[in-house]
Amino acid sequence: MSINKTCKNCSQPFEVAQEDLDLYKEISPVFNGKRYDIPPPTLCPTCRQQRRLAFRNERKLYTRKCDLSSKDILSTYTPETPYKIYDQTEWWSDKWDALKYGQDFDFTKTFSEQFRELHLKTPHISLVNINSENSYFTTFTINHKNCYLIAGGSNNEDCLYGKYVTNCTDCMDILSCNDCELCYQGIKCERCYSCQYIKNCRSCNDCTMCEDCTGCHDCIACFNLKQKSNCFLNKQLTKEEYEAELAKITPLTPEKAQQLKNQLNELKKNLPHTHAHIYNAEDCTGEYITNCKNCKTCFNTHECENGKYLYFCPKTENSQDCTFNAPIGPEFSYNLCSTVALKNCMSNFLFWYGDSAFYSIECHHCNNVFGCTSLKHKQYCILNKQYTKEEYERLVPKIIEHMRKTSEWGEYLAPSISPYAYNETIANEYFPLTKPEALQLGYTWREKDPLPAKPPPPKSTDPLKKTFQCEKSGKLFKVIPQELDFYKRMNISLPHLSPDQRHYDRMAEYNPLRLWTRTCDKCSEPIKTAISPDQPEVVYCEKCYLEEVY
Repeated sequence: MSINKTCKNCSQPFEVAQEDLDLYKEISPVFNGKRYDIPPPTLCPTCRQQRRLAFRNERKLYTRKCDLSSKDILSTYTPETPYKIYDQTEWWSDKWDALKYGQDFDFTKTFSEQFRELHLKTPHISLVNINSENSYFTTFTINHKNCYLIAGGSNNEDCLYGKYVTNCTDCMDILSCNDCELCYQGIKCERCYSCQYIKNCRSCNDCTMCEDCTGCHDCIACFNLKQKSNCFLNKQLTKEEYEAELAKITPLTPEKAQQLKNQLNELKKNLPHTHAHIYNAEDCTGEYITNCKNCKTCFNTHECENGKYLYFCPKTENSQDCTFNAPIGPEFSYNLCSTVALKNCMSNFLFWYGDSAFYSIECHHCNNVFGCTSLKHKQYCILNKQYTKEEYERLVPKIIEHMRKTSEWGEYLAPSISPYAYNETIANEYFPLTKPEALQLGYTWREKDPLPAKPPPPKSTDPLKKTFQCEKSGKLFKVIPQELDFYKRMNISLPHLSPDQRHYDRMAEYNPLRLWTRTCDKCSEPIKTAISPDQPEVVYCEKCYLEEVY
């Protein structure tokens, strides 16, 4: 039987379904034969997601000194941070021991107070990019070569300025793209080659300013086409007519791109949009779901089963409220962010490979830990203090009961524990707040650096020696050699906007991470969709959409 609740943050009503309660019960830890139940959440799904994302800084990078060797490093932490920051190589080394910072649990204080004390004095890694070659300026990445300013991704080569990118080569300015090559300005695309300004496209080649197209090649400003070629604004052209249209937009300047976008938007007005991009899935709701079963209110999920409120989580089973858990998601877990391959876990951040871990940050290959930070290959630890198995299993239940009394058990890590200001994290991208709003919710805030004056007139015509100013934000930016080579190769003009502004513009086009209930504009059946009822698009259910476009 479901429970109706009111969110303690936003005061909006939300439902805790029976399937949620069943999962909480199933993943609740058991010590000495007694189960310590995870209570129903006090925050709505949106506010729970916001709280997790407030721990993840992907895009704010700073130069500072390493607190171990004093060498110059790049970091997601400001030079003024009170936290102890080590270079990646030194953090992973055996030069220090996180157990030396261990402390006893104090039952006169809240867990959050004690964990923040520990978190402040324990060393933290400057950046997270694993097995990277010539890809220092990337965050939350693994197996990258010659990449620059990629945030969240794996197995990419020669890619620049992207977020949530996997298995891509020679791509730039892309968001949530997989298995693409030679693509520019792509949003949620798969297996595309030599395309520009594409969105929700699959298996397309040599297409420009296309959306929701599949298996197409040599198309310009088209929408909803399947297995077509030589089309312009959804009209079939001869090869010669198409090449004439292509010549008009080459080279593709920002002005020509905007003109094409305006034409595409006009075309889309009266054409049906799919209610959701869900492929090969059974009993699923959400957006961008592939090869999943029984996943509800999930976004960017792949090969998942029995999940709910999953965001950017591949290969996840029997879990809920998990965000950016890649390339391997969790099993039987709850309330996680930026983890890899966890089982039977709850309320962790940046934790890779573990079992039965709770309220811990930046731990790797650890089992049976509670309230720990920066541990590697450890077990039976509480607040970074080593215990025997018997001692651990006696003490953790007492801590859980204490956390029940302080209303912390079952919640995610407290906002006060995040080492970043709210506006440094991606929470502010998905759920923007003003400074007073953020402070009221317990987050911190970092004042923006003042915008620089206009750059001096260039003394050289060489783009690599110029300083450009973003036409939208006023921010100064440079063009790097790898980027310039890409523009020449793709016959694209130099950008008028900074990399940050281009990212924000792509994010503005990305479907939000929430669902609304509306009716199909053809058959009037109710549908769950990421397209708000306030938006003007014509939206069809899956059945009506497939009948229309195939």
